Amino acid sequence: MNMKGVVIAPYWQGFKRSLVTYTRIPLKVDWSDDVKHTPAVCFLPWIGLVVGLLSAWPLWFDWSSSLQALLMLLTAVLITGGFHEDGLMDSCDGLVGGWDKEQRLTIMKDSRIGSYAALSIWFSMSLKWLLLNELLQAIPDSFLGFIYTLSAWCVVHVIARFIPLLLMHTLKYVSLGQSKASNMIAKLGPIEWCIALVPCLLIGVLAFNLLYLVFTLVLSVILVFLIRHYLRKKIDGFNGDTLGASEQLGEILVIFCLLVSYS
Repeated sequence: MNMKGVVIAPYWQGFKRSLVTYTRIPLKVDWSDDVKHTPAVCFLPWIGLVVGLLSAWPLWFDWSSSLQALLMLLTAVLITGGFHEDGLMDSCDGLVGGWDKEQRLTIMKDSRIGSYAALSIWFSMSLKWLLLNELLQAIPDSFLGFIYTLSAWCVVHVIARFIPLLLMHTLKYVSLGQSKASNMIAKLGPIEWCIALVPCLLIGVLAFNLLYLVFTLVLSVILVFLIRHYLRKKIDGFNGDTLGASEQLGEILVIFCLLVSYS
């Protein structure tokens, strides 16, 4: 392997691990510890870009905006296996239904769906569908409008997946017993933060003008602080479910900011 391959290989290994972890895309990965790789979690926004591009296929068809929005959301869920949606439901059941930290964490590990989970996923998906439908109607029907729409849909998934990284960096990990999410938890260094931030900025400048991009990023940081305060009060930290819940809240926030921008 040449020098270029040696330099790129750890990043490629980290990206593949992230792709396999956060999507249902079948890919062969060597999980042995001796394989040098960049922390997989720093590629989470890049995974959002992949999800956004693959789930944007309804935009190529001259269908109603409501049908396009529904199929885009459905495809994104199928690609990820409802990974983040499951975290939202478990978090709402545990954080709202539990009386203390241990009970809340125990409820989150329960595979059964409670009333808070059902309410949260219904309102979340309904709100995303309504907002996305309005956004698709607001963007002009032209080739340039198609580029804007594609960029907007991708930036929803990219920025929303940057939010869990900020929570992960500012809170401690908590769990009862063994958790599969613990293997993906990592403190990011400057290079890893740059890897995570690059798609947010690159796709962001295509979807927004600079003012609205800054506005969206500021609101995202405010959302992180609010979630952080809530999680510290409820469980004194974060777990995999709450990271998934934060991603779902991030998607709603970014779609709303896009709608404000294009309106």
